[in-house]
Amino acid sequence: MVNGYRVAEVKRRLAAPDARRFTLLGLALECGFNSKTTFNRIFKQFTGQAPSEWGNK
Repeated sequence: MVNGYRVAEVKRRLAAPDARRFTLLGLALECGFNSKTTFNRIFKQFTGQAPSEWGNK
């Protein structure tokens, strides 16, 4: 449940106009994830896409 909120926050921040100022890992850590591996796994579990693929439609 908490990870769902974290993923939603990362997605919200990626949609913000100033998202280019941060790296994906930086956003993940700010949103409560403890590692890149965990972030990638949980993000893909909730969205069906890797974080790097999510905004590049």
